[in-house]
Amino acid sequence: MGSPWRRAVNWVRPRPSVCFYTFHRCASTLFADYLLRNIDGMTPIDYLSQIYHGHEPASLTFERRGHVYGPLRLTAGWAPALEPSRGLVASVERLRALVSTEEFVKDKTAMFLVRDPRDMLVSMYYSFGFSHGFSPVPEIRECQEQDRREIQGLTIDEFALTRVAHILAKFDEVERLSGACRRGVVLRYEDMIDKWDHFVDGLTRLLEIQPRVLKELYQRSRPREVEDVAAHRRSGRPGGFRAKLKPETIASLNVLLSRVLGRFRYDA
Repeated sequence: MGSPWRRAVNWVRPRPSVCFYTFHRCASTLFADYLLRNIDGMTPIDYLSQIYHGHEPASLTFERRGHVYGPLRLTAGWAPALEPSRGLVASVERLRALVSTEEFVKDKTAMFLVRDPRDMLVSMYYSFGFSHGFSPVPEIRECQEQDRREIQGLTIDEFALTRVAHILAKFDEVERLSGACRRGVVLRYEDMIDKWDHFVDGLTRLLEIQPRVLKELYQRSRPREVEDVAAHRRSGRPGGFRAKLKPETIASLNVLLSRVLGRFRYDA
């Protein structure tokens, strides 16, 4: 008898899954809507977006290979506005609680994208206070509307000084999680704008990205020539906080954020 016919199979093992951590107002929408959807061989899973649009995931699973999860916005959550948390608001809190532990992240492949916290505070003021759209989910929208009313009762300087402790805690979270992660990379928004090649070196260390996708990411990430305070993407230019905040406000923020600014190489 002749040898049995065997069909050759060209099989490539999927790459390790990647968890993409970041904040609101840190180009997270750009990464959600474009980059994370265009990674070769990776299935994008955006649990926060599913919840935000009213589609609660059946389970919060994280496969070891073949997926990119995120953006996992560490600033997500509306629990302070509604106590106790209910419905899909509580689902956001459950997701955050899961992905924000050293035990979860230690054996994951993870990327952490940060931005100058002073620019984040300014961007949050304009976005959450005036231009950001509301979720179709009633309990999430209620929290957003309450937050908007509170923000609109503050000046931009008052907002920055009121919310800086929250932002500081989130940077501490990034430092804690990135330190526990055995295979992780920390990226800076500012490098995407001003040091593109350096940014791409870090970005492609864990993700396989086609040149055409990188080219499109570059084009989409360029700052606006003229600021538009009514747009979701108001400016995008690093250091804009210096023109928006009073000198005494910046001085206070620099003291409160001194450890973060030093750790992530931001000038005071």
